[in-house]
Amino acid sequence: MHIYANYSLKERNTFDIDVQGRYFVEIGKQSDIPALRSDVKLASLPWVIFGGGSNLLLTRDLEKVIVTCQYDKIRVMKEDKDHVWLSAGAGLNWHEFVRHTVEKGYWGLENLAHIPGTVGAAPVQNVGAYGAEARDTITRVQTLNLYTGERVEFRNAECEFGYRTSVFKQSYKNRLLVHRVTFRLRKAHAGQPNLVYDPLKDWLKAHYPKDHVFTSEDIFQSIIKLREQKIPDPRIQGNAGSFFKNPLISEDYYQELTRLHGEVPHHKTVHNEYKIPAAWLIEKAGWQKGRRLNRAGVSEKHSLVLVNLGNAKGPDVLALAHAIQEDVDHKFGIHLEREVIIIR
Repeated sequence: MHIYANYSLKERNTFDIDVQGRYFVEIGKQSDIPALRSDVKLASLPWVIFGGGSNLLLTRDLEKVIVTCQYDKIRVMKEDKDHVWLSAGAGLNWHEFVRHTVEKGYWGLENLAHIPGTVGAAPVQNVGAYGAEARDTITRVQTLNLYTGERVEFRNAECEFGYRTSVFKQSYKNRLLVHRVTFRLRKAHAGQPNLVYDPLKDWLKAHYPKDHVFTSEDIFQSIIKLREQKIPDPRIQGNAGSFFKNPLISEDYYQELTRLHGEVPHHKTVHNEYKIPAAWLIEKAGWQKGRRLNRAGVSEKHSLVLVNLGNAKGPDVLALAHAIQEDVDHKFGIHLEREVIIIR
């Protein structure tokens, strides 16, 4: 366990926002929490959980105890002829963990390559990309109660996974710290590529021979190249990836949109809802790639990504987000819900 006072969070958030936290605490094991709670000064402050800081927007200095998990071990829990169950520490870098599984020849996480953050954040946010979500492979999530240190374990069905959300982001926000996550993955001979996302399918057709037999490594490397085309490197230009969720609308409202605006790109879900690309809505509302507002702007690579143009403060980015939401709402009658978590 490590405790830091008046800690700069600039290197702990991918938006590169320069604020301080009153205390920053790295937790490795269960007994760390009761020890921290026994300190009157620490116990008197609000506690907030950080992962890799890749899905956060910090708006001011935090007079809080910021808690992060540093446990980073990988263990094989069990395996059978076709599957392996891997337990991964919440403090692991997510992309490096995905790389580890691919190097082992396992299938299941390759479509989620190059997503910034930690293993612990994956179930909280139910991270997803290119036709896959974390919930597809998670079997168990082990957490620590931030008040007592008690271990609390959740099976997949108990996590209440949804589109970029879970019970950990809702009911147990800043109450349960994810400590370990168990994934059920397919072995090399038992898996096949997940090609439900058309842009990925098109990329593979363009870059591999017709009869190529894909490995998880092939998909992993292709996802990296696709994401690099769309999302700026946060080490070069601060951002948190997709700022807004793709909205879901009813079939009736979709038909009304097409009547008013012509053809509208969409993906029809199994529940007969229509998922509309937020990036399309943003651009049609006048926020094209590269447009800026003060020290924040819309990425030149992808209009769903908001960026720090240099020395931006949290309120600068938030003002840009609000302006985009207002214009989309005014033009389409659709409210864009933030994917990024605002820390005030």
